[in-house]
Amino acid sequence: MSLSRLLSGLFTGSEPNTESPATTQHSGESEPSSTVIYECRTCGTTVSADTVRCPACEGNDIVRYSID
Repeated sequence: MSLSRLLSGLFTGSEPNTESPATTQHSGESEPSSTVIYECRTCGTTVSADTVRCPACEGNDIVRYSID
């Protein structure tokens, strides 16, 4: 179970029917799916994959975390 599904289930009380766009699916392969999170290193705001500058603090140090 991906982190995004787990968190969605906790906040809504049930598991969501769709995957987050940040979740990579491997159909037919033996590799497990992983969730990718992009975050501002300065303030911790979660941002989209194409973000260059944080909308909250204007920081430009965006990091990518892959959660398996």
